[in-house]
Amino acid sequence: MKKNRENSESNENNENNDEILSRLSERVDKAITTIQELRRERDQLRARVDEVEAQLREQDDLRRERGDIRNRIESILSSLEALDAE
Repeated sequence: MKKNRENSESNENNENNDEILSRLSERVDKAITTIQELRRERDQLRARVDEVEAQLREQDDLRRERGDIRNRIESILSSLEALDAE
């Protein structure tokens, strides 16, 4: 009887261990999936940040160019006004 009882307890322990390992495996799989999704999202966000930064640099370049053009036009207008004053 003692052996039957020990066998029964051993079987229960094995079943509990199997259940614990199964739940742990599910959690690990879920964590892996979540990490993979987060990495994909991070990479997409990095690409988007790079794109936005490139657009901002282009805007800055265009603003500088516009300022240069404005200064050249003002210089030309000043020259023309000086001609009219003569």
